[in-house]
Amino acid sequence: MVLAVLAAAVAACSGPARAAVPGAGPVPAPRSSSEGLDAAARAHPLAFLDRLGWGADAAQLRELRDIGATRLLDAQLRPAARPELPAPVARSLAGLPADAPLQDWVPQWVASLRRVRMRARPGGADGVPAGVQQQLKELRQRGNVLTREAMAQQLLLDVYASNQLQQRLTWFWMNHFNVFRGGLVGPMMGDYAQRVIAPRALGHFRDLLQATMFSPQMLLYLDNAQNARGHINENYAREVMELHTLGVGAGYTQADVTDLAHVLTGLGVDLLNRPVRVRPALRDLVWRQGLVVFNPARHDPRPEVVLGHTLQGRGIGEIEQVITLLADDPATARHVSFELAQYFVGDHPDPALVRAMVRTWRRSDGDIAAVLRTLFTSPQFVASLGRPQFKDPMRYVISAVRTSIGDRTIRNAQPLLGMLARLGEPLYARSTPDGYPIDGGSWDSPGQLTTRFQIARQLGAGAPALFVPPRRDRSGAALARSPRPRGRPPALATGAVFLAAEPALRPATVQALAQVHNRVRWNALWLASPEFMND
Repeated sequence: MVLAVLAAAVAACSGPARAAVPGAGPVPAPRSSSEGLDAAARAHPLAFLDRLGWGADAAQLRELRDIGATRLLDAQLRPAARPELPAPVARSLAGLPADAPLQDWVPQWVASLRRVRMRARPGGADGVPAGVQQQLKELRQRGNVLTREAMAQQLLLDVYASNQLQQRLTWFWMNHFNVFRGGLVGPMMGDYAQRVIAPRALGHFRDLLQATMFSPQMLLYLDNAQNARGHINENYAREVMELHTLGVGAGYTQADVTDLAHVLTGLGVDLLNRPVRVRPALRDLVWRQGLVVFNPARHDPRPEVVLGHTLQGRGIGEIEQVITLLADDPATARHVSFELAQYFVGDHPDPALVRAMVRTWRRSDGDIAAVLRTLFTSPQFVASLGRPQFKDPMRYVISAVRTSIGDRTIRNAQPLLGMLARLGEPLYARSTPDGYPIDGGSWDSPGQLTTRFQIARQLGAGAPALFVPPRRDRSGAALARSPRPRGRPPALATGAVFLAAEPALRPATVQALAQVHNRVRWNALWLASPEFMND
């Protein structure tokens, strides 16, 4: 019986699920953009909160009811410097490596890793000493632990933080300025998310672009650390134009890419944080920010022409000029505004909405919060709340967790990382620089939906492994836990999220839920329903 109900849900999700949800009724014609947003959010509270953040929970539903959508939006667009977190979550996040500058711990770790690798090189009949092998294993395990901690930190913030819009935007920008977690970059991903991206997610785009360009993670991932006079590497120059700023079809040429690569020569990374040694005539041009170094001896000082602008300079100022040039280009405003509209409104955003966002971009000098206010108060966004948008895996998993865990504290994020990996969107693991697809149509295959049903049952049963800290060895690696933890299924049928959704449920969903009397199966069916898989 349950399998038949789930099969029906698959069919509904694959087709008519994207039609307007019946039962909510029309939204009255507004007298102002604020009135339109408030009315639409009253009619579709879950859709509004799913768009504004990572999914509704009881606290946000109360806040929306008490202050209305416009005031809630304003508060989310200008959040406090530090988000509100439940005390146990705040304690578990305190002291993680993302809270410390990279130069405080990376050089020592990298130096130890290199020293042990040198000793581990095979030599002589005796091979590699067992003690050296163990040291190398522990150092690598330490890097893996740091990577997992960075991912866990991001997921805990997504689930619990009060600044939901900023958290969701952090993921959007992490995807837009994608960096793969492989190699030495992985342990530094917490810094990239929490010190590079998150503080600028609602600021000016130019500052965000500069922060990513001056991050060791980006320079290592896209090979600008190897870009030097006489040894030009165009990887980063190409992607910063094609993906980060102007976009495909913006009119730039291969010559622009090559000249930009010359401008970026000398901008690299020193993971050991050593002094830069150059001849006296170049010493004043040396620039350092954390582990990122501009070495004038590696820079090509010739004038370059990028997008019709001649750039002349020998120091970091030339790179700052090109950042402004790229950030201020009208093509950048169009490209990024389109992606934001696609992410928050729908797979095929109205060109009129994108044009309105571009006008705000130009007027506000790329103020992301101002651009988003134009988006969220637009007639197109208001109308989109009645046209459900299929959730990508990240949105599905986090919204399901926020709905189902109540006031419990997650102490082991590994099951969440596993869910995302099974759904094809593992955190920080897109190896290509284009990032994961942000349109819903990329994620609705039958195999994807089958896996979602399995995850819905796992969460519907209480997902007890989330709430038990994993056992670890001395290097921090997780050990198998025995016996398996047991938990109590949450009562989602009486939860605030389901009660808010209930008036707009389609008759087929109401009928399917009424036929299931086992709590775990009911929870799984609700979390796997078309209404929940769409916002």
